[in-house]
Amino acid sequence: LFRPSVDAGVPFVRTFAFKANVWIFIFGFIGNYFWTHYFYKLLGASYTMEAHRLNDVPIFCYLVTHAYFTMYFSLTNIVLRRVWTAFATPCAMQKVVFAIAVIVLSWVTAYLETVTIEGYPHYAFVDRGRMYSIGCTLYALYFVVGFPMFFFFDEDGPSYSLWDTVRDAFAAGMMVTCLLDAWRLLGGNIVEGAATA
Repeated sequence: LFRPSVDAGVPFVRTFAFKANVWIFIFGFIGNYFWTHYFYKLLGASYTMEAHRLNDVPIFCYLVTHAYFTMYFSLTNIVLRRVWTAFATPCAMQKVVFAIAVIVLSWVTAYLETVTIEGYPHYAFVDRGRMYSIGCTLYALYFVVGFPMFFFFDEDGPSYSLWDTVRDAFAAGMMVTCLLDAWRLLGGNIVEGAATA
């Protein structure tokens, strides 16, 4: 195992790499187990392959999500770190530019995943065009919450405990759940007759 010098002498469970993987695993698990049903019911998405499933989501999706989300959160953290540190002193403009960057990165990430997954023969959409606009916006809600929560989660370094990591991942999951359900209640579906109440 290769560990960066900043982690020398730090117990493995307190390293950023370990805590980041725990945070992403929890966030991704919540996404697959709970949020996928918003895609099924509101957006008409479906997995058509035969597979072992957990809450009607193919088990392999839980594993693949971890890999995808690790990439997404790592790359956006680099961009967001540059945005955040571009200001010599903390100010209101720093927060505005950071928020804009989060929104743009969230939508672009959601859009690119939607475009790339269309090549997978066992994932289907009811309305491809609306999935690219409405569906991507719904999916971007994951990241509008997740990217800044992940960005700030380990700012205290090793003193930020594993419990802090777990708590914050579940908090991010609950915030996204609230946003998705607000979306559902406000009628953000693309499937005719989808229940919104």
